[in-house]
Amino acid sequence: MTWQKISSKQVYKNRFMTVTEDQLITDYGDKVVFGIVHKEPAVLIIPWNDKHTTLVKQYRYPVNFYSWEWPAGHYEHASVEETARVELEEEAGIKAGKLEEIGIFHIAPGHLTQVCHVYLATDLSEGKQHLETAEKGMKTKQVTLDKIKDMIRAGEIKDGLTITALQLLELHLATS
Repeated sequence: MTWQKISSKQVYKNRFMTVTEDQLITDYGDKVVFGIVHKEPAVLIIPWNDKHTTLVKQYRYPVNFYSWEWPAGHYEHASVEETARVELEEEAGIKAGKLEEIGIFHIAPGHLTQVCHVYLATDLSEGKQHLETAEKGMKTKQVTLDKIKDMIRAGEIKDGLTITALQLLELHLATS
């Protein structure tokens, strides 16, 4: 069973997203309207040396909050994996000798088409941080997983991608 689309119109577009308004009929015959944000896949990278990881802190204008997060970005290179490598070096100044995808999840399936690919980065070496305009002033810090949990409890980490990726990392480590 799937809902039937009656119509769809683009209401906004920029280089990062397209927003449509879709008129639908549900399986039960009800007419509904959905605003949908269409975005390319995202990547989140967990740099890991078996004891510590690196978080980045940046200002998030939509929520007026300086956010501690794992490095992340949207698909804009030849592959999702290459995007992960580039974002890790750009944001955290770290190069990964090995990248392993440990999960994929829908970020907000009620209104957003974007999925997030989570990569575990190991065999780490120093790279060169080079920040884009909106990322200037980004800070980095090494922390343990226990410290990340403390930061979540304290409200220092509110980023849904980072909180979800922590769960994927713990599941991965428990089965490795």
